[in-house]
Amino acid sequence: MDKFLWLAVCYLLGSIPSGFLVSRYSGKDILNIGWRKTSGSNVFKNVGKLQGVITAVMDIGKGYIAVWGAQKLGLSSEIQVVSGVVALIGNNWSLFLNFAGGRGIGLYGGSVLAMSPPIFVFCLITIIVLGIIWDASIGTITLLTLAVFLSVRFGLFSTVGVLTLLSLIPIFLKRLSPIKELSFEKKRLFINRLIFDDDQPKDFRIKRITKRLTEK
Repeated sequence: MDKFLWLAVCYLLGSIPSGFLVSRYSGKDILNIGWRKTSGSNVFKNVGKLQGVITAVMDIGKGYIAVWGAQKLGLSSEIQVVSGVVALIGNNWSLFLNFAGGRGIGLYGGSVLAMSPPIFVFCLITIIVLGIIWDASIGTITLLTLAVFLSVRFGLFSTVGVLTLLSLIPIFLKRLSPIKELSFEKKRLFINRLIFDDDQPKDFRIKRITKRLTEK
């Protein structure tokens, strides 16, 4: 298959709106709930835990297929990297949702899984632990940093490392959206969205849970 045709397939694959479809099946429109993104975390929190897990698995599958397919077609490592990034762009700006979408973390994880299962496992553990202790948004920043470090350690920087660095652009652009709400006068909003993926900073999750329990 021609590499450009495959990249087009990857964009369409990424554009399959997993979170939107799962939420619709549950009778909800995820684009009008929570932080209005189709990410598995939004589905998990505002639609249902099972639905969130299903969305995450589907998103990981899209990223895995994009890179695995490029590998099976004998395409170069550079095209394998681009396949993952293009699929991520499709996930974040879906052709089927008027270019709305998710954050792309699950899909990024699937691409890493196809390139290096050990690095995927390290990153998965990182985001789960930090998601429990603090917040998944902090876990995301940490796992992306860890992925670059491990890619150098395992001699996979040309694939996993480059994939991670290129993925930073669509991932963090989506965190900042809607970008039209940002301005030079709203530096705090910019920082909060960049770090916490929210308009407000977040305390440790354990602290928030403890506070709710003690108030009951």
